[in-house]
Amino acid sequence: MQLTRAEEIECLKAAIQFSIDGGNEANDAARYNTEIGFFDYIAEWAETIGSEWVVAKYLGVSYDPHEPKYKVKADVGNGIEVKWTKYVAGQLIVHEYDRTTDIAVLVTGKSPHYFIAGWIPVAIAKKPRYRHSKQPNWWVTQINLQPIENLRKSTYGQIAI
Repeated sequence: MQLTRAEEIECLKAAIQFSIDGGNEANDAARYNTEIGFFDYIAEWAETIGSEWVVAKYLGVSYDPHEPKYKVKADVGNGIEVKWTKYVAGQLIVHEYDRTTDIAVLVTGKSPHYFIAGWIPVAIAKKPRYRHSKQPNWWVTQINLQPIENLRKSTYGQIAI
């Protein structure tokens, strides 16, 4: 999946506006990687917004990159939590604060080119077998994800989309 240049610009504008409006800062204690500077933080946030947008485009649902969700609302649709990593072989990471009723979708890559690696219900991702030994979260390898092509036809997808 790919973003257009105009979509990339909107992602950056949204990330900057979220920071201005009082979103978390680069060194916020809730973040794992607190060592990055402000510019890298904005770039990561823009990539996250871009990854949500490509999932919405893939599923054919509307998406507003400027809408703040802050874990109160699903990233996409009615119950899709998008997880992004720049690492092609990266893992889907689920946190304590992620809603167990949502579906987590892993997106890898960097703008403008993204790959939707797969999905898993958050409730299943929070099983002990995926618990990280040194961090307070769960890491699910791509081999344990369902192909994105299966989401729409699943009962999970019918609820989440």
